[in-house]
Amino acid sequence: MDVFEQINVNQAAAPEEVEPFLDETVELVQKRRSQGRIIFDRFMRNRTAVFGLAFLVLMVLFCYLGPTVTGHNQPDVIHSIPLNEVLQGGARPTFEFPFGTDDVGHDWLARAMVGGQISLLVGFSSMLIAIVLGIGIGSVAGFFGGVVDNVLMRVTDVFLSVPLYLLLFVLSATFTDGSPKSIILLIAVLAWMYTARLVRGEFLALKEREYVLAARTIGARNFQLMFRHILPNAAGPIIVSATLLIGNNIILESVLSFFGFGIQPPTASWGNMINLGENLFDVNPLLVFIPGLLIFMTVLSFNLVGDGLRDALDPYMTER
Repeated sequence: MDVFEQINVNQAAAPEEVEPFLDETVELVQKRRSQGRIIFDRFMRNRTAVFGLAFLVLMVLFCYLGPTVTGHNQPDVIHSIPLNEVLQGGARPTFEFPFGTDDVGHDWLARAMVGGQISLLVGFSSMLIAIVLGIGIGSVAGFFGGVVDNVLMRVTDVFLSVPLYLLLFVLSATFTDGSPKSIILLIAVLAWMYTARLVRGEFLALKEREYVLAARTIGARNFQLMFRHILPNAAGPIIVSATLLIGNNIILESVLSFFGFGIQPPTASWGNMINLGENLFDVNPLLVFIPGLLIFMTVLSFNLVGDGLRDALDPYMTER
């Protein structure tokens, strides 16, 4: 076979060899997923994170729709209970009162749902304020560096050096009136430091990347570089930090309310429910176990979701 005949044979065989490759390429293109879809799929494969998310959804429905659906929407009403139940620390769980009552006749289910609304509101709202403060301080410190970075980080160190709970007790006794709004502001003011350090570290790592230098070259201003080019690429760690911060803030509110420095009765929260039930623990431990279990499961679920988001958003662990 001469050279020309061999070339003709190769050209005739080439389409049969190329077609399967082209078909596979088209199939791969059709199966290609967006980055958001990859992150979602990876999160959904994390069973513990999905369990945490499912529990949080149920908890939100329980707290916000439960009073309407169940009819237990009068947490401050004192129901009449027999004298022997008063002496036993309240009524035990019944069909009328699934979580029982305390020694004066408060419906513990109604207080658990309304208290959950307050605790979730405090945790979520204080997280938003703390994240905004942390992003603002951390981004300015990390982007500008130098004297600005030193001053802001030393202020952050001062806040971190003071014992948190001691400072919370002192400030709450001085500047708060026991309302959810004042507790939200107090917790937010003392919860931004770790977010600020996290954002500062991300900005220090990202501000020298090629796309930032290219944006600066074409005339982008400093704040445009910070909040349009750098901050979106630091969103993953910030989202994880925000998720974990909600659970931490719920614990802070519960501790404050337990010691009498937080939400004040008759407004219910999980923390002051434990405080009210502590004196009756020997005769009716459910008064402590129910709000304590709700706090434990809610904070645990937020931590599980945060861990799942951390793994799903990690570029070195995310499937390509």
